[in-house]
Amino acid sequence: MKAFRTLLKVAERDLETLRRALADQITKDANVVQRIHGHEQTVRNEQMLAQRDYESARAYGGYAVAAQAIRKALDAERVLINQEIDRLRTLIAEAHTEVRKFERLIELDEQRRKAAAEKRENDELDEMATLRAGRASLQR
Repeated sequence: MKAFRTLLKVAERDLETLRRALADQITKDANVVQRIHGHEQTVRNEQMLAQRDYESARAYGGYAVAAQAIRKALDAERVLINQEIDRLRTLIAEAHTEVRKFERLIELDEQRRKAAAEKRENDELDEMATLRAGRASLQR
């Protein structure tokens, strides 16, 4: 059935779209992780500066509060991204199942068509053999 092939193409396109979205989310997660590491390095540098300089030590308290807020925001962003990654993985599994379903339907349709063609051919051969046998008995 041609409809199965069309549905298969649509399902494959949807699957590819989901895979691209997953790749984008994984990239976003990697970027957030990189930003977290950069933020942690900056905090360590500020801590070292605060240990060396009195004025920096006085200002560090305010910086530490702001740094914690930034870290919490980065962690919250990462949680949201990971939730989206999990959702996309579930959708990809479902889309993959749908693609396999259409592939199987196409395969079954092809087997059915092949069996029907073989049956038609066998019926034609049987009919020709019957006609030939009928002619041979008439000639005797």
